This record gives sequence, structure tokens and C-alpha cells, in this order.
Amino acid sequence: MRLLFAAVVLFAAISTGPGQSPAPPHYDLVLRGGKLLDGSKSPATTGDLAIAAGRIAALGTFPIPAGTPVLPVTDLCVAPGFVDVHTHVDTEIVREPLCSNFLRMGVTTIVTGNCGGSVADLAAHFARLEQGGLGPNYGSLVGHGTVRRAVLGTANRAPDAAELARMADLVEQAMQAGAFGMSTGLIYVPGIYSKTDELVALAKVVARHRGLYASHIRSENDDVLTALGEALAIGEQAGVAIEISHVKCTGKPNHGRADEVLRLLQAARERGQRVHVDQYAYDCSSTGLDVLFPADELAVDRDAFGKRLTSDAAYRATIHAALLRKMDQVGFGDFRFVRIAAAKGNEALNGLLLPEAAKQKLGRDDRDAQAELAMDLFVAAAPARVTVIYHTMAEADVQRFLREDWIAVASDAGLRQEGGPDKPHPRGAGNNPRVLGRYVRELQVLDLPTAIHKMTAVPAAAFGIADRGVLRVGAFADLVVFDPATVADRATVAEPMAHPDGIRAVFVNGQLAVDRGQVTGLRAGSVLRAQHR
Repeated sequence: MRLLFAAVVLFAAISTGPGQSPAPPHYDLVLRGGKLLDGSKSPATTGDLAIAAGRIAALGTFPIPAGTPVLPVTDLCVAPGFVDVHTHVDTEIVREPLCSNFLRMGVTTIVTGNCGGSVADLAAHFARLEQGGLGPNYGSLVGHGTVRRAVLGTANRAPDAAELARMADLVEQAMQAGAFGMSTGLIYVPGIYSKTDELVALAKVVARHRGLYASHIRSENDDVLTALGEALAIGEQAGVAIEISHVKCTGKPNHGRADEVLRLLQAARERGQRVHVDQYAYDCSSTGLDVLFPADELAVDRDAFGKRLTSDAAYRATIHAALLRKMDQVGFGDFRFVRIAAAKGNEALNGLLLPEAAKQKLGRDDRDAQAELAMDLFVAAAPARVTVIYHTMAEADVQRFLREDWIAVASDAGLRQEGGPDKPHPRGAGNNPRVLGRYVRELQVLDLPTAIHKMTAVPAAAFGIADRGVLRVGAFADLVVFDPATVADRATVAEPMAHPDGIRAVFVNGQLAVDRGQVTGLRAGSVLRAQHR
């Protein structure tokens, strides 16, 4: 095992004589003198941690056999590797199996297939990944949008009985392959066209396997309570646990509504419903430019929609008017809340707010110019998706959700390629260190043991990921070693790929994956298939 960030010493021989106890068992490595945070919200305790055969073999104070490699971690925290259950790392993992940006944040387990989109054939996908190896551990949900598209395309209608049966069969196949559950993206095509009864029927398939229903709900703004009510109803009617993805209150009129959201969710939990929630540690979100456009118009594919915007002046005027109404609905007066992250054909505009981009591209930045540029960006990129960052949330709401010890921390991020023209959301490089640095050390929104709990044991328990997210003898040795005095995110909207500080080492299944912020290249991760009972 290669260890660079600190000296590894061989522990001195322990002599034994007649009648003495036998020598302690073999350890591959001992982390010596760290502040152990076990994921349970308990205060840190100083002690040692031994690794053997990819698992935690001993904790606390124990004899160390002669010749055992010992890594001093005095004044550093040793925690379970972070479990990120809301990622978007689907087919892309084939080209970047190390998932370096996640490892650098201390994330040792990711779950993908979120917001209704997943790999279609999970069984084949898992088999392929196992052949090549992975950086972190990797599991997936099955995407409802992927299933619906396979049967109905992008049609804006309900499935008939035969089509619903085919959709249920696809969900069943994915669950048998080891999916942790089903996800929905109910603001996206084609999930936006589904009715509640369709989702209940498919969630019942998930329930038979004791999986999870994870939902990007229909509204995170004005109708957030109604949208949450639908998710709760699906959970109740299908008899399935639910996960509310990246909880938030978006749009200026909805700032300060976190307590309303929490009251609704906590009431359901108090009734005994299995309700789980995750969030990221930022007051801005990121998704496609598509969501600014009328959903009913996107039932055709992006290419066809873009061509109509180009060829039909009357239709373009109609969409222009709809975009102006969207500006008013979100409450900022114009599209000053929209930042271009990745726009194919207009890469020079990446990183700019839409009014700034309109000024640069069209020579003016008024509302009409912003609407025209939004359409131009869509047309130039189609059929590719324009990705943007939406600055629509309130910091106070972010902090309110963070204070809840049962809400998991998850990034909602994908893979990050350094050196390209894109300016993606900084959460993909800084989410977990941001919690530890900004919200624990600097702002004291929550304490360190609670933050670790929210990044480890909480998400692992919600998804039924066994023997991860905890420091316990017998658990897998997924570990993150960090300096509580310096850990911090460095990624910003201007420099979204900047590596975090203070993450000294990351172990995946007992193997060193990150050393002083540098990815070692070891592929020690496992494909995680849900163990449905």
C-alpha cells in the first residue's frame, strides 16, 4: 500500500513468553491516534483503527503486532467515508471510473440513477463496471423517466394497461439486477407527463423488493407543499419508503418556507411513514435550461423544438411571451438568477449570468433580449442540453435544513472534467468539505459529529447500504481522514473544479484512494447491489 502524506512506521515487535496470550491478529494498517467519529453523532474519541482484508478489524486501544504498518493521524479526524446517495454518474462512469472529484471530497460510496434518469440495462452495466474496476463504491436506482421513455417515448399521455405492464416489467428487471429503488424527475420530460396513479403502480413493484421511491418532486417553488403531498401519498399507497431529493424552496416568493416544508415531512415521520430527505450545501441549484420553457411544448425532442423556434416566427413569439411570464413567476424580474454552465455552440458565454451574456451576445440586456438569448442557446445546442445554475434559493433555508440531523447531505453532482470550457455547479468539487468548513467550523450551523452523521450513517441507513457509513469492527474500511482546522471547499462558480483543502486521505475498502488530495489511481470500489429481502 502506497502512503505519501505521512510517514508509515513499522510497529516495534511485541515479545511473548511462555504462558502469555498469543500475538494479536494480522493488520494491514493501523491509523494511530486519530479523533474517531463513528457516524452516530457521538463525540469524537481518540484512538486507533486497524484495517485488515478491506474491513475495520479493531478500534480504540488494542495491541499492535510486530511489523504492522502504522500511520500516525494525531490531531486529524477519522470518519466513515461519505455516502452520497444523489449523484448523476450513469454511463459517464465508463470514461471516468475513478470518479476523482467525488473521492477528493471524501465520498467513498455513490448512488446514481436519480431524478428519473438511469442506465436502461443495469445488469449489463454493473457487470461491465466490475470488469474494469471503480474508484468509489457504486449503486443505482432505476429511473422512471428512462422506463417511461422506453415504452412511451416522450408522449404526453397516460400509458394504457399493456404499456403500464411493460413499464412495471422494466422496473422489476432493474430491481432484480440490484437497483436500490426507483427515482422520478417530475419536472422533466417525460416524467412530468405522468400521473400519480402511474407512479403508485410502479412504486408497488419497488415495494415488493423493499426498495426506495426517490423523487425530484413536481415543484420546489410555489406548489412545494402540494408536490410533497403527492410524494407522501405515493409512499403510503404503495407501501414504500420515500426519499425527497435535494429539498429546497426556490423562487423569491418562497424564501423562508423551510419550516413549512419541515412541518409537513416531520408530521409524516411522526405518523410512522418512512420518509428520508437529502440536500446539498448551496443556495443555488443546477439543471437544464429546458425547465424555463413550457413543458407541454417539449413533448417533441429538443431538436424538433429547436427547429420550430427557428422556422416558425409566430411560435417563437409565443415561447418568448412564456419566458417573460417565467421571469415574473420566479420573482426576480428577469433572468438574473440564471447562470450559463455549459452551452454547446456558445462556450464563450459559460459562467455568465443570462443578462451579462445577452449584453455580450446581443448588445443589450433587457428582458426581451434575455428571452431571445435563452431561445438562441437552446437552438444552438439542440439536441444537446444547455446546463445552467439557478440562483433562486435563500441561504437561511439552506441552513435551516442543514440543522436537521435526519436530512442527509448529497451533492446532486456528476463527474467533473478539468480543463474544459464548462463552468458547472461547484457542488461537484466542494459539497462535503463545504459542510465541514463553512457550516461546521465557520458558521457553527451544526456540530461536527452531527455533520458526519448526516454524510454517513443517515444516507446509508435510508438506502439499506450495509456495513458502510459507520466506524464499527467488521464494517468495510471506507474512511476519510481530514484536518478539522483546515478542511474547506475551494470550488466557486468562477472556478468550479478547484480541489478542496484538508482531506488528507481517503480509503475505499481498505485501499488508499486519495493521498493529500491526490487520487492514487487505485480502483478499490465495489458495485453495490441492493440486498432485497
